[in-house]
Amino acid sequence: MKYRYSGRTHDRLIDRLERKEKKESIRRDRFFKFKLSEIHNKVSQALLLNKIIETENPQAISDLIMQGLNKAYKTSEFDFKYFIAPIRNVVPRPNPYSLYLTQYLLEVMIDNPNVIDIYGTDLEIYKLIDGIISQINERFERAEQEVFKQLSHNKSLIPGSRDYEIALEQLFSKKIGAGERSPK
Repeated sequence: MKYRYSGRTHDRLIDRLERKEKKESIRRDRFFKFKLSEIHNKVSQALLLNKIIETENPQAISDLIMQGLNKAYKTSEFDFKYFIAPIRNVVPRPNPYSLYLTQYLLEVMIDNPNVIDIYGTDLEIYKLIDGIISQINERFERAEQEVFKQLSHNKSLIPGSRDYEIALEQLFSKKIGAGERSPK
């Protein structure tokens, strides 16, 4: 009998990849929601202290970085990937958040009148930003694991239900702090 491809395996693989991508997008949104101001403060300080950005107005640079973070937080998955495409090969297996901020610095901030000059190669800038985001992300992941472990002990909550999502949000707020609101 001749084997006939039904497409089931292909469909299951695509579904699995889509679920993984959606899960990562939700995680990215949660990470940015709770850690936006910490990333903003540390990246702004590092760029100015390491003299990556030359400026006479540090507050304007800080505001520009916050705008970039807000843009990364609010952008769609497609636009996010499209924006980082020019530098995605700067390192093998890059952190997409670090790539986004690096590209934002190199493409958007460089044209701002408050920026006199930007020093360093793409790789040097990426490594500086990635070091900061990786540290923050490691602490966030540990806290996230603790929250999920705590929720797993409650048998009345079913993952994916509205009650579960509310409890998850409350535990995150308690553990990590209220989601930071960024200036508009």
